Amino acid sequence: HMFDVPKPPDDIRMVYDGTASGLNDALFAPHFTLPVVENTMRSLLENYYAADLDVGEMFLNWPLGKDLQPYAGVDVTHVQTKKGSDKEEWELDRARPWERWVRNFMGLRDSPYRSLQLMIKAKYFAYGDRHDHTNPFQWDAVLLNLPGDEGYDPSLPWVMKVRKDGHLACEVYIYVDDGRFTGWSKLECWKAVQRFSSILTFLGIQDAFRKRTEPLTRPGPWAGTVTITKGGVFATVSALKWAKTQSVVLEMVHMLEDNKQAMPRKRLEQIRGFLIYVGRTYRWMNPYLKGIHLTIDGWRLDRDEDGYRIK
Repeated sequence: HMFDVPKPPDDIRMVYDGTASGLNDALFAPHFTLPVVENTMRSLLENYYAADLDVGEMFLNWPLGKDLQPYAGVDVTHVQTKKGSDKEEWELDRARPWERWVRNFMGLRDSPYRSLQLMIKAKYFAYGDRHDHTNPFQWDAVLLNLPGDEGYDPSLPWVMKVRKDGHLACEVYIYVDDGRFTGWSKLECWKAVQRFSSILTFLGIQDAFRKRTEPLTRPGPWAGTVTITKGGVFATVSALKWAKTQSVVLEMVHMLEDNKQAMPRKRLEQIRGFLIYVGRTYRWMNPYLKGIHLTIDGWRLDRDEDGYRIK
């Protein structure tokens, strides 16, 4: 049970379907959260820098548990050489139609949870000694700047890890296989990336160097958001994503004009999924998303005319 999905620009990603084989029914994965741009704001001030690091073959860095490996077989008959032809080198000692898979794989229920759990352990290992002045992740104290506090400054983060020199500490945020680094200077940000990369290599975790980006005050998108620290600290989305946002909103307007009693539910679910992603950057969108939720579920018998659940 496997298939491939396109991976731009010219690659594929293999998916081994743990659901069709029944393996996922025997596994459990707890709910877990991922960092978003709001988290990165805790370590960004005006003129701070950010850079990105990509973990190569994220799931394949981590071995499956030995108890699970006997049940994670892959049927390879469709790639084996047909009888009567000369076998390829990889087949010479492999006559069986099945191969045992021994790594986390795309399509296994708990692969994301276990892979990210181990990645976070690597992150804390990379933090090192916070009192070491040569450590780019050094910090001296945690300061709170909470609404209602005397001296509260809305231009500063609510929670800050502060170095002895007064700058915010370098930080790294892991979004599955994408790492976002922040630092008060370009050099310090580079040092943080270099230390983290060295630790990954030491632990046997792949660092996709070709995808590394240099520290900038306006780096590329991360977790769907573009941050800017020139003239302040701002969060936005790419021009392409904003154009798509405008397009799907206009599409819903046309749906209402055509027939507001029979809007296509499947298409509304697709639009909702995309707008939820955009809403991570623009929190003010949430009340409007509530209206889409009510519209999608308004057909259910336990809803009133506005779509709210009847108690």
